[in-house]
Amino acid sequence: MSISPTLAVDATGTICMWSRQAEDLLGYSRAEAMGQSIEIIIPQHLRARHWSGFGRYVQTGTSMLPEVVTSPAIHKTGKPLKLEISVKAVYGDGQKIVAVEAFMRAAGDEEAR
Repeated sequence: MSISPTLAVDATGTICMWSRQAEDLLGYSRAEAMGQSIEIIIPQHLRARHWSGFGRYVQTGTSMLPEVVTSPAIHKTGKPLKLEISVKAVYGDGQKIVAVEAFMRAAGDEEAR
């Protein structure tokens, strides 16, 4: 079983963790991705919807998404991707969400199942 590509963003959507698997899947090196907005992998037409849902999730801990969602993404080269994504909140002191981890793989990647 493969390890799922993983990234994490802080409560503002800034990338704070980027795995080797994320590098392979999305094309950005760890050095390129760290400190950038998660928008680097979100298609332009989906960004407003992403930020609305992300803000609600960080504030309430409640997601409107299923446990695993299939979503478009963008590779560093501009190539469109379709990813299966599962997210998990990371809580700090006082049960406040301080980060969100995303576990990803290419949609239809049977090898990872």
